[in-house]
Amino acid sequence: MKTPLLIPLIIVALVGSLAGFYLYDRFVPTSSSSCSDPSSISSHVYHPYRLQIVKSCITASGTVDKVIEEADGDVHLRTNLDRAYSSLTNSANDQYQYGDLVVEIICVNPPSQTDAQSACQNYTNQIPVPSAGQHITITGPYVLDTNHYNWAEIHPVYSLVIG
Repeated sequence: MKTPLLIPLIIVALVGSLAGFYLYDRFVPTSSSSCSDPSSISSHVYHPYRLQIVKSCITASGTVDKVIEEADGDVHLRTNLDRAYSSLTNSANDQYQYGDLVVEIICVNPPSQTDAQSACQNYTNQIPVPSAGQHITITGPYVLDTNHYNWAEIHPVYSLVIG
């Protein structure tokens, strides 16, 4: 008598497991299997000691709210993440970055900040810089910037696709 009840229970468990794997894969940011550090970009980060690595590499997407050129030669993209990646921001992002994730493309411009100039030597940026309003997909290390209230960033960007 217990066997007929066991079969539907097993089916429900299997369907639930498959649905869980699907939802986890679709909505939880994971490391990208194709993640690499082209041209050793990370070796050109200005003051890398300030970046606490949370995940060595992730891919996320969203819409650029603001493009900010910094004195260290980097470009910050304040990025309003797609809902699937909203868990990547924290309270510091809410308080200091309007809820956006900071996405940092390094060495875009020659640094005017003297102590940042050596970081960009022998490196030419190949990452495209989008405009505000454009949808982007970015890949790179997911870090907390300990010099800036521990807000979350993708820094440096390894790859960026516009559209």
